[in-house]
Amino acid sequence: MSNYFFQTLSALTLIFVPSLALAQGEDAAPGTEIIVTGRIDPGEVEALGKAVVRPSRAGKPIARFDAPVCVKVSGIPDDMATLVEDRIQENIRSLVGVDVADEGCSPNAFVGVLNGVNSTVDQLRKDEKWLFEGLLDYQIDRIYDGSDAVRAWHVFDVRNLDGSAIPGSRPGGSVNDLVNRVEKASRRSQLRVNLVGAVVLVETGSLREKTFRQLADYATMRILASTSDEVSDNPGNVPTILELFGNSDAPNGLSEFDRSYLAALYELPANSLDGQIINSAVRRYRYSEEVADSDEN
Repeated sequence: MSNYFFQTLSALTLIFVPSLALAQGEDAAPGTEIIVTGRIDPGEVEALGKAVVRPSRAGKPIARFDAPVCVKVSGIPDDMATLVEDRIQENIRSLVGVDVADEGCSPNAFVGVLNGVNSTVDQLRKDEKWLFEGLLDYQIDRIYDGSDAVRAWHVFDVRNLDGSAIPGSRPGGSVNDLVNRVEKASRRSQLRVNLVGAVVLVETGSLREKTFRQLADYATMRILASTSDEVSDNPGNVPTILELFGNSDAPNGLSEFDRSYLAALYELPANSLDGQIINSAVRRYRYSEEVADSDEN
């Protein structure tokens, strides 16, 4: 299925035409900026993680990319799209456990800018059913959660922990079918759930006053992890780029929380559960604050 996804996702770019100019301004070199904003209680970091991370169900491992990521950005002028693609690729290269695909690859991660994201998703569900292959009802519902400026989703593929295919299984909805056939909880530890495709659609008007860096870093989070931008439980106001379309004080790029979460997601074993990823992200965040404190002293 993944090869089919790669091949046909390229055709989706034909829907989008260059439509806007993002806010201009000086952006730091890709991959160099880390935003740290003083001491924040670890419990507040954990609360944010639980708010934005879409939990796995039935004890399944949290999903992540196994294959190299091939990014395509469409709907903005080509030179701007290239800047956003380059930034996303630099973000990916900064992580251990995930790679950027070679030049000339077929896209498995698509970022599109257009008018009417809701109606577009509705139409795609009718005309391009392959983009939603195997998604269960609750996964479809999640597409419409969060900011009205964005609609994002993934296609999933359950595998053996070593990456080999499971006989009789197929990507997407077969995950639940498979789990129902698993009789012992210990068996789940021998599985992984791969992200085989990611789609992020952004409303044109929502990008006013946003920078290339912000769009690219936001898209990075939505591509590499199954997250929501519905940041409703953030008691300590922990900075995250996922607030880009709901908070005028959103950071200028990936925050320390964002980087800590992505690092934990891709460095921990592929059969890790969402709680394990969040706990690891909290520890990484605390370490980054300790390093920042020592640098100041």
